[in-house]
Amino acid sequence: MFPDKAKMVRNANVLLLLLAVAPVVYMVTTVPVTSGKGGLARDPSIVPVLFFAFVVVSLVNIGTMVFFQTSKRVMSERGRYDPVGRTHLVMSTGAVLAEAHAIYGLVLTLLSGSIFYAIGFSLVTWACLWWVRNRFKKNLGKLPNV
Repeated sequence: MFPDKAKMVRNANVLLLLLAVAPVVYMVTTVPVTSGKGGLARDPSIVPVLFFAFVVVSLVNIGTMVFFQTSKRVMSERGRYDPVGRTHLVMSTGAVLAEAHAIYGLVLTLLSGSIFYAIGFSLVTWACLWWVRNRFKKNLGKLPNV
């Protein structure tokens, strides 16, 4: 998949940058939609229920992300013949799981009209992306020089 480590690192950095900027785009998008009016939900009482559900799902996402980033069993067979590709796939999976938090904040912000949901879930997204990036750097150090 990746002929050399440098190309893989470049692609991984671009992916992480795009996923780190996306929550800002979500917040900028929600401001004109929700400013001055309430949210888009017909029944505002659904927002606390959705918030609780998204918190639970976020915790599951974080657990799954940690498992993918730390488990040596995940794609271990691929690691034998393509360690560079495995490292990229593990990082990409963790980054996409981290990005899901920003989507949860976007949905809650659009439904409630409060930007605080987007801000809170974006902070979780950025913390997870930072952790995934640090794990990626650690995994890069373990790769053989190709």
